[in-house]
Amino acid sequence: MTYLVKVDKTWADGLVKVRVDRGITFEKFLDVVGDAVGMKVEKVKYLDEDGDKVLVSNQEQLDVVFDEFEDKKRFKVIVEEEQAVSHDELITEVLTEYRAYLEDRSKFHFGYPYNLHYDHQEIFDVMQYSINNLGDPFVESNYGVHSRKFELDVLAYFAEMWKIPEGSYWGYVTSCGTEGNLHSILCAREMHPTGILYASRDSHYSVFKACGFYRMEYRMINSTPTGEMDYEHLATELAKNKGRHAIVVANIGTTVKGAVDSVDSIVGKLQGTGYTEEEWFIHCDGALYALMLPFMREFEQVDFTKKIHSMCVSGHKFLGCPMPCGVVICRKENLTNVTQEVEYLNSVDTTIMGSRNGHAPIFLWYSLQKGGTESLKAKVKLCHANARLLYNLLRDRGVEAMLNERSTTVVFDRPPEPFVKHWQLACMGDIAHVVVMPNVTVEKIVQFVEELVEAREGTWVPYKKEAPPTCFGNVQPKAAGEKHIFHSVSFKKKRTPEQLNESFNKNPMKTKSPPPSPYVAYAKRPNAA
Repeated sequence: MTYLVKVDKTWADGLVKVRVDRGITFEKFLDVVGDAVGMKVEKVKYLDEDGDKVLVSNQEQLDVVFDEFEDKKRFKVIVEEEQAVSHDELITEVLTEYRAYLEDRSKFHFGYPYNLHYDHQEIFDVMQYSINNLGDPFVESNYGVHSRKFELDVLAYFAEMWKIPEGSYWGYVTSCGTEGNLHSILCAREMHPTGILYASRDSHYSVFKACGFYRMEYRMINSTPTGEMDYEHLATELAKNKGRHAIVVANIGTTVKGAVDSVDSIVGKLQGTGYTEEEWFIHCDGALYALMLPFMREFEQVDFTKKIHSMCVSGHKFLGCPMPCGVVICRKENLTNVTQEVEYLNSVDTTIMGSRNGHAPIFLWYSLQKGGTESLKAKVKLCHANARLLYNLLRDRGVEAMLNERSTTVVFDRPPEPFVKHWQLACMGDIAHVVVMPNVTVEKIVQFVEELVEAREGTWVPYKKEAPPTCFGNVQPKAAGEKHIFHSVSFKKKRTPEQLNESFNKNPMKTKSPPPSPYVAYAKRPNAA
């Protein structure tokens, strides 16, 4: 049953007519009326049979209106200006609720390797400028609003950390770790046009994406159960293709299991199958651990004192940054075939992107300068201790788990999907993982384990609000000169911190050494051949 509704906005002349069905909800009715008047409406009044204005503020009252005008199938509603929310107020409301949503979801961020524990308020004011590091970071262009000095300082920091002498390296601040892989593999292809790329099954998907982009042939090398490259399989594949150059991607922390490939073993297999240094290119994908491994001196290191050609790291992961970014460093000679002059820029084109985020180098520089090397070292130690704690607590509660000795990535059986969504876990097949970053506290670890056990036992109650918000999902375009309207905005929290923590204080857990397990346990890496 359809009703004709005349909408009268008291602050302007004229009526707007809309049609609604009898079964419409009160919230949807307000949306329709709001569309008609060009503002968000929170309540309306209607004219009854006697011509009196009667407030309609809920579903029950709307149903009364439908009943009263069931015969006529038409009625008039009045929207007074104070009953509507202005467009500017609505924008503020949307942003306020979205901030609350971000704050809430950031509390349950366990599956992805992003350090959320940072404070850049001191440099927020630079966001008002359009900072663009277009072109090569070592060649200043005509565009003057850039942050190349900060970018070069960041590059120098990583060059020193990765032990490549000043004057012999090149690099830039990328948009993410994937761009570092794309650039390095492009350089490798240009140096070895007929080469074959070798990467383990546990490599990041962007490695094989690059092969697709560049039409490169590749061989997927087997991995061990801990995620490390199977060097014997690598040697077999290298021997099969001896007549063609080799491009090898070494993982400095695999995506899912946190395994670190041995560059020494890779070089050994290349040499053992008859390849000369001129016939290979080794790129190290260190998205997370290339910034952590240098502070773990007891383990085999990966740097440019070894026979590698490039290395990249993500800036928004262990270091922490409000926008995705990264750093790639390579030997200068890698650029020979990927450099061209661009008159328009008064610079050279050496990067994947043309325009590049000039804010990211400032944020990276600030984090490196503010905390310093000792702070990074302490955070690495803390993350390893907390990863070991999580591993022990899981095993103590009967959850099979794996933790590589150089890793802060704890792997375990995949939990039920609602739990995965709530804690934002990264999964692959039947396993999931937690990446312990500086923001993952002991209290959160205890809370996570308790909830995981409940989820496995079927007693965990999922949160009501788990889906990401769609604050602009129903923006309705208006006629020329009119404003847009936002609908269905809801990011409200559904449980209080007190409710969250209530069950976690009932059963305190004790940490003890893990018992033997048939699962791949705390994985000490065997000596690689």
